[in-house]
Amino acid sequence: MEGAIHEEWHAHIAPSEAILGVEAAKERRQAGHRLDRTVAAAKAAGASWTDIGRAAGISRQAAHERWADK
Repeated sequence: MEGAIHEEWHAHIAPSEAILGVEAAKERRQAGHRLDRTVAAAKAAGASWTDIGRAAGISRQAAHERWADK
């Protein structure tokens, strides 16, 4: 009985959970764009890849590989 109730409850909330996932993905994409713009501004202001990587929590090389072409 408990399993059936759980399945019915899950079927009922599945659409809402899916929408929450879409909203979270949108927020991550927007945050990624903001980060890209901020890194570009930092680089234009003379920040080093070492400093940018440190601020982003990644290595200098990873920062360079991620943002050098943007």
